[in-house]
Amino acid sequence: MTHTTHISTTAHIESDDTPGPFRSPSWPALRRLTGAALVAGGVTCIAGGTLHPIVAGKAHSVAALHGAGAPWAQILLAVGTTLLLLGLPGMYAWLAPRIGVAGFVGVVAYFVGNLVTATGHLTVELFVAYPFAHDPATAWIIAGDDTMVGTTAFAMLNTVGGLVMLAGMGLLGASLIRNRAVPLWIGVLTLVGMVGFMVPLPAVEGFSGFIYEAPRGIAVIAIGILMLRNRLHER
Repeated sequence: MTHTTHISTTAHIESDDTPGPFRSPSWPALRRLTGAALVAGGVTCIAGGTLHPIVAGKAHSVAALHGAGAPWAQILLAVGTTLLLLGLPGMYAWLAPRIGVAGFVGVVAYFVGNLVTATGHLTVELFVAYPFAHDPATAWIIAGDDTMVGTTAFAMLNTVGGLVMLAGMGLLGASLIRNRAVPLWIGVLTLVGMVGFMVPLPAVEGFSGFIYEAPRGIAVIAIGILMLRNRLHER
């Protein structure tokens, strides 16, 4: 009887803090690791966006790629995006019981959008545009229209991926608000982050990047902290 009670109690405890039958590493360990990844990713993305150089209203010109913040701002954004992608699956597993189908679609779209747009964009910026801009023999290749490469395919990659990412943010934010899975302000910030990308802000160094990255970055940091503390919002 004692043995049976122990098994029942253990199963009850695990059901309160696991989305599935994890063995090694345990779900609590994965929850903390992915939560920490979200916190670190949010911080580094905000820092990278704020430090990203902008010269004469352009963030990806030859002059901007020679700016004081390059390449460290791009490196911070790349590291932050990688940490975000590592943290999102754990975030979904933690939120899954509370955000429904719309939340699932939102997280997937946000993941894919970041993978396609942010990762692709930053890879080109760091490993192609930056070295090309610093070589007089190849600097002319950098497009003057602030798109770096200036090809239709690259523009489509950024546009389509960006739209998928924004749609994901919108669905996720709306689901967080509707289901009260986290404190209301986190869902609102997620939606604000989506809307912020659509607002035609003047390109100003230290301002534009912060405005674009801060709302969603703070929301991600907050969710990561909640995951570390394992506290879902009580409705």
